[in-house]
Amino acid sequence: MPYATYLIRSRHRTKWYARVVVPHDVRQHFRHRREIRKTLDTSCKATAKRRAMAVWLAYQDVFDALRNRQPVNDLNPEWGALAGLTTANLPLEATTPRSADNDLTITHINPLKACRASTGETLTVEFVTINPVTGEITVTDATDDDLRLVRELIPQIWSRPELTSVSPAHTPEQPDGPRLSEQWDGFAEESMKDTRQKSQDTVRQSLNVFIETVGDLPANQLDRGAARRFAKALSDYPARRNVGRRKQLTLDEVKAGEYQAISARTQANITGDLRNFANWLVEVEVLDSNPFIKGKKKRQQSPAKRKTWTHDEMALWFSSDLYLKHRGSIKEPWKFWLPLLAIHSGARLEEMAALAPTDIHEHEGIHFFEIHGRDGRHVKNASSWRYVPIHSRLIELGFLDYVASRNGNERLFNLVPYQNEYGKNASKAFGYIRKKLKIEPTFHGYRHTVAETLRLNNTQAQHITWLMGHSGKTMTDHYGSDADKRHRLPLLSELVETLDWSQVIDVTS
Repeated sequence: MPYATYLIRSRHRTKWYARVVVPHDVRQHFRHRREIRKTLDTSCKATAKRRAMAVWLAYQDVFDALRNRQPVNDLNPEWGALAGLTTANLPLEATTPRSADNDLTITHINPLKACRASTGETLTVEFVTINPVTGEITVTDATDDDLRLVRELIPQIWSRPELTSVSPAHTPEQPDGPRLSEQWDGFAEESMKDTRQKSQDTVRQSLNVFIETVGDLPANQLDRGAARRFAKALSDYPARRNVGRRKQLTLDEVKAGEYQAISARTQANITGDLRNFANWLVEVEVLDSNPFIKGKKKRQQSPAKRKTWTHDEMALWFSSDLYLKHRGSIKEPWKFWLPLLAIHSGARLEEMAALAPTDIHEHEGIHFFEIHGRDGRHVKNASSWRYVPIHSRLIELGFLDYVASRNGNERLFNLVPYQNEYGKNASKAFGYIRKKLKIEPTFHGYRHTVAETLRLNNTQAQHITWLMGHSGKTMTDHYGSDADKRHRLPLLSELVETLDWSQVIDVTS
């Protein structure tokens, strides 16, 4: 297929169209249109490709005739190539822009200026651009006088190649410093070394979106202007941009068809990723300030959604038939045990859902489960690798007996992983029960409830950090992090036993 001829799908995806770019030297015959689209009257792409070639050949005959000052009425081209002509039946000399005489001389190209020697008058067209690669002349938002002037100057422009080439005086200076894409490795190594690969890929994709819409700028040129241009482009960015056939298309080709823009939440997530990336650029002194942080007017903030469970909500959950029917269940025992484990340990759902029978141990009379990132499991950070004592109430309810019944199985719970995460399906199931019972906090709220209860019990913050698997905030918190964590078990066991829900939770009746 010749260059500058494209196949385009109709808006309703029922027919194919051929797009033919009109050469600049004959556009005056086509109402100065830059391109022409012709329906190919077919929904079959293979047929459309053959017909598009015929359309292109028909237009080439017309273009050649106009260039050679030959009559076009006798061509009888296929596919209506004469339909867009406005001057084909008139003498060609009358429609060609007149040659610029010696009285009019171009003095400046951007904006376009010319001087008339007879009067000394300087004529200016402010809305003209010349593509330095193709030499294409574009005039936008110009007056009739501007258009007449441009038509008069076109022969002179094309007779002076230096006007349509990039001269050293007009070549933008290349700023020093690596580009955004070249800064990624440093950012990932310093700021995301403890982050799982899936999260790193998400942030990298956010950077790719910026590069695709704004460009791979030198990092030291990432300013407020670039951030504003990105925000505008992001509001119209296609959803599922890199899925299926779209991955092979350019952004413009995707937008030429039907598409749905990404949601406001996705826009906020992408901007947040770039804000973190720019924060790192500030830390390494590539930028003076973060262009993605802007001052906001103070406004009335709505109360945040409550994350901590009340005693009434816990009593409702653990006494409901939706929960109790899974006690002793063979098909879905995890629906009974996971909520109990969560409220008696504060562990994350994914950490518990991925446990194996071999992760349950005993040390000096203390039963505990081990949370780690081996065998492909996902843990949030390095501090998440830890030992969590098993509450005596869980042992009374038969948790160790259940563990023994699962010996020889790969996982402690018969959950099917989704996208390599064992907690996904469990989260959906618990969300269904929560909505049925009209409980506001999520399953993760058990973790918030445990942390808040321990704080109210005057527990040291450092001990809560050890139990919950939080990252330390100071350098002192990291000292001793490589020691044998089993030495913490006696202290953590006492901590766990302070979580007394006997007045709230009764699953024995």
